[in-house]
Amino acid sequence: MHDLIGCFVESKAGRDAGKYYVIINTHNEYVYLVDGNIRTLNNPKKKNVKHVRKLGYVDSSLLEAINNNSVKNEEIKRAIKLLQIEISNKEV
Repeated sequence: MHDLIGCFVESKAGRDAGKYYVIINTHNEYVYLVDGNIRTLNNPKKKNVKHVRKLGYVDSSLLEAINNNSVKNEEIKRAIKLLQIEISNKEV
């Protein structure tokens, strides 16, 4: 489960379905998600791992910052925004 930390995921279920997050922690079958905006590092969303879809992207600098406990909400917001731009470019 620790290999999920730093992964970008999309919520599959709940009111936040379709929203992108970064996994900052895992515990048993749960993942803790942040988006840097509403779900900040101080208030991550706890979600069952079955309810998220891995997008197959990992930002190595973001992962390093998470592991060093030096990541900032702004960095997470920027990384998610860049991911959304990349995904929308692939769909066209």
